Amino acid sequence: MTIKVADLVARYEGIYEERMQELPIVNSRLAVEAVGFDQWEDRDLGVLITPWFMNLVLLPKSDELAEVPQGTQIECRFPSGPCELTVYQDEALGSYLAAVLFRTVADFPDQETARAIAEEALLQIVTEPPEKETDKVSRRGLLTGLQAS
Repeated sequence: MTIKVADLVARYEGIYEERMQELPIVNSRLAVEAVGFDQWEDRDLGVLITPWFMNLVLLPKSDELAEVPQGTQIECRFPSGPCELTVYQDEALGSYLAAVLFRTVADFPDQETARAIAEEALLQIVTEPPEKETDKVSRRGLLTGLQAS
């Protein structure tokens, strides 16, 4: 079963409506939203915002995870480096991978802020870090604060 982003959003909107609205962990200023979903290695990668959490989500294009037990950790290599994602087996959606970005979103002031944070997090994940320069410091540089060239 291939999961569509719209199905993911609809599923979590349903969970919110049916089970979550009255819970103290819910931030009623937020809504369920899929942010930045795009193709990454033949899968859809993006961020799912809900009124109670924010997760990085990777939706497979096939049933490749169907037999993998719920909770299994799988290392994915993103341009920013390796990241452990957890397998979720959802009765309505099927199998997908997710990593928690924020366990709680209680302090987020509004949807616009949550969306900006989600976009920035996703950008950091799909962007290679800059090359580190060698940190050679000369004896004089140590005293004056200048680096050797």
